[in-house]
Amino acid sequence: MPNDWSDEPIGLVGAGTIGGGWAATYLARRRPVLVVDPAPAALGRLTSYLEGVWPSVRRTVPGAPMSAPLDLLRLVPTAGLGAAALVHENVPESVEAKQDAYRSIETAVAPGVPILSSSGGLMPSDLQARMDHPERLVVAHPQSPVYALPLVEVLAGKATSPTVVTAVLAHLADLGKRPVLLHREIPGYLTNRLTFAMLREVTHLLAEGVVDATGIEDAVVHGITPRFLIGGPLMSLALAGGPDGMRGAMRSFADTIEGWWSDLGTPHLDEDARARLIAAGDEVLDGRAIGDVLAARDAAAVDVLALPHSVDRGAEPRT
Repeated sequence: MPNDWSDEPIGLVGAGTIGGGWAATYLARRRPVLVVDPAPAALGRLTSYLEGVWPSVRRTVPGAPMSAPLDLLRLVPTAGLGAAALVHENVPESVEAKQDAYRSIETAVAPGVPILSSSGGLMPSDLQARMDHPERLVVAHPQSPVYALPLVEVLAGKATSPTVVTAVLAHLADLGKRPVLLHREIPGYLTNRLTFAMLREVTHLLAEGVVDATGIEDAVVHGITPRFLIGGPLMSLALAGGPDGMRGAMRSFADTIEGWWSDLGTPHLDEDARARLIAAGDEVLDGRAIGDVLAARDAAAVDVLALPHSVDRGAEPRT
C-alpha cells in the first residue's frame, strides 16, 4: 500500500461537517476528492461550506490556493470510488450505519485500499466485524474544524493490519496532522473521554449549586484554557511541582489530589440533570444562533493555532 497518495483521488463517504472538513484538508493540498453523499443538494451544500471556510483554510495550510479548487471535487455514486486510494467514512455514529457503508465501499474499491472511520467513540473491532477485508479498517477521529485542528486519534481494531496503521499514520503526518495512536480500544477514545470527564464534574457542580453556567465557562475559558495552550494536564501538574517537576508535584500534592478525586461527583443524566444542562446551554449561548457561534469558534481556533507553542515537544517556536 502506498504511503503517498498526493496524486490519487481521496474518497469521502458523507459530506457533512466532518466530511466537509476532510474535503477542505485535501483540496487545500490540491488533491482530487470523490464524494459520496445521497442527500439532496449535497454537492451544493458542500461547495457553500468550502467557500465559507476557505479564508480560514488558507491561513492554516501554507500554499493553499487562493480559492477552493472545486474542479478537483466530484460527487459520485459509491461505485465511483474505484479510483480512490483511500476512503474516509463520515456517516452517522451508528455501528449498523457504518457497517452498511463499509459493505458498499468494499464493493467499489480494491482490497488494499484503507478505509478510515471518523467515528468519535465506536469500537473499531465492532465496525470491522462484517467486512470482507477488515484488516484495512482504521479509526482516524479528527477534531473539528477538521481543516484547522491537527490532532487525529488513530485506533486499530483486532483485525486491523499493523502495516495499514503505519501507512495511515505516515499519511496523516504528511497532511500536516498530528496523529495520536491509541494502544488499545476504549469507548470514546481519548479526547472525548477527557472532555466528558470534565462535563461530568460540570454537571455535578451545577446540580450542587456551586456555581452557575457563566462561572463554569469563565473558569475554563479564562483559567484552564490559557494554561493548556502551553501544555496539557500532565505538563501543568509537572510545572506545579517546581524545580523537581512531577516528582515535586507528587511529594506536595498527591494526597490532596486523591482527596479531591474522592469528592468528585458521579451524576446521572436523569431528567433533572438534563434540564439543568439545557438551561445552562441556553444561558451561555445567550440567544446567539448556533451557526454563528460555530463560525466564531472555528475562526478562533485558527487564531489560536497561529500562537507560538515554543514548549511543544520537538516543535520550533512559531513567529
